[in-house]
Amino acid sequence: MKLFSGLIALYFLLPFQSNAQQPWSLQQCLDYALSHNISVKQSSLNVESSKESYEQSIAGFFPSLNGNVSQNYYYGRSIDPTSNQYTTNQVRSNNFSVSSSIPVFEGFQLQNSLKQSKLNYKASQFDLAKIKNDISLNVVTFYLQVLYNRELLASTTEQVDATKLQRDKTQRMYELGAVSKGNILDMEAQYASDEVRLVNAQSQVDQSVLSLTQLLELDSVKDFNIIDPKVDIPSGVLQTADVNNVYSMAVNSQPDIKSSEFRVKSAEKGLSIARGGRYPKLSLGGSLSTNYSSAQERLVNYTYGAPDPIGYTNTLDTVFSFIPSATATFEKKPFKDQFNDNLSKSLGFNLSVPIFNSWSTKTSIAHAKINLEQSRLTLESTKKSLYKSVQQAVADANASYKKYLANEKSLQALDEAFHYNEQKYNLGLISTYDYLLSKNNLAKAKADLLQAKYDYIFRLKILDFYQGKPLAF
Repeated sequence: MKLFSGLIALYFLLPFQSNAQQPWSLQQCLDYALSHNISVKQSSLNVESSKESYEQSIAGFFPSLNGNVSQNYYYGRSIDPTSNQYTTNQVRSNNFSVSSSIPVFEGFQLQNSLKQSKLNYKASQFDLAKIKNDISLNVVTFYLQVLYNRELLASTTEQVDATKLQRDKTQRMYELGAVSKGNILDMEAQYASDEVRLVNAQSQVDQSVLSLTQLLELDSVKDFNIIDPKVDIPSGVLQTADVNNVYSMAVNSQPDIKSSEFRVKSAEKGLSIARGGRYPKLSLGGSLSTNYSSAQERLVNYTYGAPDPIGYTNTLDTVFSFIPSATATFEKKPFKDQFNDNLSKSLGFNLSVPIFNSWSTKTSIAHAKINLEQSRLTLESTKKSLYKSVQQAVADANASYKKYLANEKSLQALDEAFHYNEQKYNLGLISTYDYLLSKNNLAKAKADLLQAKYDYIFRLKILDFYQGKPLAF
C-alpha cells in the first residue's frame, strides 16, 4: 500500500518538476515580476483604497439612517421619565429611536467630492501602471544582460578552443623543430589568459542570472534558465525616429503624464469643494421615537363603598357625603401599550448659514489654490522631464546605432587581418607576438560588437517604451 501511494505521489510530482525546469520567456518573466513585486502590490492596495473612497462618495448621496436603543435604572428618589413625576421606587426605562437625514443643498460639495474621488481613483490606476512599466523595463534590461553575457561566454569559449588548437599545433611544430620554445611559452600564456577571461565570462553570466531572479523575487536561482529569443538587429529604424514624434506619442501613452493630469483635475475639484463651504446648507431630517418605564401605571377599576363622613352637626351627629367613597385600582402598564402610546414622530428642515467660522473656509480655499498650483507645476515638470528623457533616448539610440555599424566594420577588417596573419604565422613569417596581438584584437572587436549590439537593442526598447509599444522580442 505504501509503495502504491508513493508511485501516485511521484506521478503527480513529476510534471511539476518538469515545468519548474523549463526555461522562462521574457513574457513569463514580466508576468511573474508584476504579480510578485512588493511595490506593485503596495500600489494595488492604493488603487483599492481609492476605489473605496470613490464608492463612499457615491454613498454620500443616500439618506443616513441611525437607530438608538438605551436602558436605564433609577434608584431612590428620582423622576419617572415617562410621567415626569417623583418616585422612590426602582425604575427601569427604555428609549427607542430611529432618525434619518438627507442633504438637500450643501454648496455642491457632494457632487464635487464624487468627481474628485473618481479622478483620484483614475490617477491611482495610472500610478500603478507607471510602477508596472518601470518594473517591466528593469526586467527587459536584466533579461538582455543575461543574453549579452551568454553570447559573450560563447564567444570567449570559442576563443579558448581556438587558442587550444593553435597551442597544440605550435607544440607539434616545436617538436619538429619548426619553432622555438618561446613560441610555446607565449601560446601557453595566451591560453591561460583566455581561460581567465572564460572564468570571468561565466561569473558575469551567473551574476546577471542572480540579478534577474532577485528582481523576479525568486527564492533560488537553481534550475532557472531563460529562453534565447535570438535577437536580431533591425535595419533602417532610426531614420524615422524623431524627437517630437516620439514625444507626442509618449505624452499620450505614459501613465505618469496621465496621473499628473488627473491630479490637476482633482485639485480643481478640491478648490470647488473648499468654495462650497461659503454656501448655506439645507438638510431634511426626520425621527421616530418611543419609550417605556417600569413605574408607569394605568387605572384598572374603582371600588365603591359607604360615603365618607365630612363633619358633625350641632348635636354632634355625623354628617356623610352624598358621594359614595371610591378606591382606584392600578396595574403596571404593559410594554406594548407604552410603546404605542409614547410613540412620537418628527419631520423638519435644518438650514445652516455660515457667518463666521474663524476663517476656516478662507484658509481651506487658500490651501486648495496652492494645491492646484502645485499639481499644475508637477504636471509641467513631468512633461519637461519626459521631453528631456525622449531627447536623450533618441540621441542614445542614434549613437548606439552608429557605434554598432562602426564596430561591425572594424570586426570585418580585423577578421580579415587575423586570417591573413594566421596564414603568415603558420608559414613562420611573423612572430608569435604579432599573431597573438592580431588574435586579441579580433577577440576584443567581437566583444565590442556584441556589447554595441545589445546596447543598440536596449536603446530601441527604450524608444518602444516611450511610444507605448509592448516590450517584447
